[in-house]
Amino acid sequence: MSWMRKNWAWILVVIIAIVPLINIFSAISLNFTNRSFDFILFDDYELPDHLAEQLGRDVIPGVKIAIHQTGEWAIRWMIAVLLISPFRIVFGTKNNLYVRQAMGISSGVYVTLHFFFFLYSEGILAVFSEFNLVFGLIASLIILILMITSNRKSMKFLKKGWKKIHRFVFVAISLSILHVVLLEKGWALYAIVFVMGLIVRYKPIRYRLETSRIRVPCKKLIQQKIR
Repeated sequence: MSWMRKNWAWILVVIIAIVPLINIFSAISLNFTNRSFDFILFDDYELPDHLAEQLGRDVIPGVKIAIHQTGEWAIRWMIAVLLISPFRIVFGTKNNLYVRQAMGISSGVYVTLHFFFFLYSEGILAVFSEFNLVFGLIASLIILILMITSNRKSMKFLKKGWKKIHRFVFVAISLSILHVVLLEKGWALYAIVFVMGLIVRYKPIRYRLETSRIRVPCKKLIQQKIR
């Protein structure tokens, strides 16, 4: 129980990361018998009648849903990793390396699945057919490198270079946002959160936030002593 109390944030991240995976994989099955069908089978989603009339089709291919869901969760975890430092700056929370690593690995897992499902559905050549897909490819490769190096052994081996490498997360998030912007799929919220995170990290603003947070408890202590 003491271990759970100490690592509750890490456990929460793992649970949040696993639950969508269960939902995604529940719609996937492996075909070991019939060679005339694909090895990986995705359950298609039947659209309600009103949506079917609007879109002009009855079902959405299951692989498209898997690609979309893994992509959504990948960028969500990227943004979550980005917000750790701004959250600490504003609220003074402690920096938990294991929680940050769990978030980074969660992002890496979803990026890997997103990329794999896309390749399985469209093929490798399709990646180079549009700029947004190329941006997604570069972002995916960066996140995979960051995921592989998100451990203490890599930190010891790379030393000061580890931080330099992991600053590329900003490049990955920027390219991911460009990826969804060009796809025109709900990019505004991600862009706003990303920009807000960068603003909080900006040195003059960061200094003001941190010093104002320190001043409040100091004032309270002075008032208590005066009383």
